[in-house]
Amino acid sequence: MARLNAHLGKRQLKALQEKLEEDSSRIKENFLLKKREYSESRVEHKDDVDAANDTILITTNMRFTNREANYLKKIIKALAKFETDEYGVCEDCGDQISFERLMARPTSEMCIVCKEEAEMEEKHSIHHKQSSSMGRTLSLR
Repeated sequence: MARLNAHLGKRQLKALQEKLEEDSSRIKENFLLKKREYSESRVEHKDDVDAANDTILITTNMRFTNREANYLKKIIKALAKFETDEYGVCEDCGDQISFERLMARPTSEMCIVCKEEAEMEEKHSIHHKQSSSMGRTLSLR
């Protein structure tokens, strides 16, 4: 049976898989470092200004951590596609996703044509915008 991602050579697939695994490892290491930093930085007896600054820093770090967590989910999904030879295949039209696009964004789920169409639809929708990357509808009312 032919591979769905036959347009990608073995070297290309290996390079993409390694890139995803490196990103996954980096994110997991960052999670551990942030957890350690957070537990070590908890010092009582701060004045109000220091406490407010700490709150701002924690909130900012949480925002970045949430972004990394979402990216990690995409990485896990992409790595699972290697098992079924679906990696590099557009989820929308079933066409091939170019190697160049995958190197730039290894978690890509759509070919560039479908992604551009989805972004145009999202941009032109007046009442409800659906974020393709976040997978949920955003209400503007």
